[in-house]
Amino acid sequence: MKIIQATFYIKEEKRAQFLTEVTALIAATRSEEGCLSYNLYESVEAKNQFVMIENWENQAAIERHNQSPLLKQLFANMADYAAKPTALSFSEPVKQ
Repeated sequence: MKIIQATFYIKEEKRAQFLTEVTALIAATRSEEGCLSYNLYESVEAKNQFVMIENWENQAAIERHNQSPLLKQLFANMADYAAKPTALSFSEPVKQ
């Protein structure tokens, strides 16, 4: 399994647009082959700070997802939505 965490810092005036766009992306992504989970959370301490937690079967599933028109659209719009750059991290669960 592969895990991606993306932290978005959204401008207040772009919040509604971001949420509309990302909600459509979430719905579409959850039906993609290899998507185990895809969830967006908002910080209770920092309004308009959102964290997307993605769980994927493998790297091939991530690469297919990266070709999604909805994801490409979100990436194209992030410069307009973002108050500061998105923070990304990638990991794999520890096997015990």
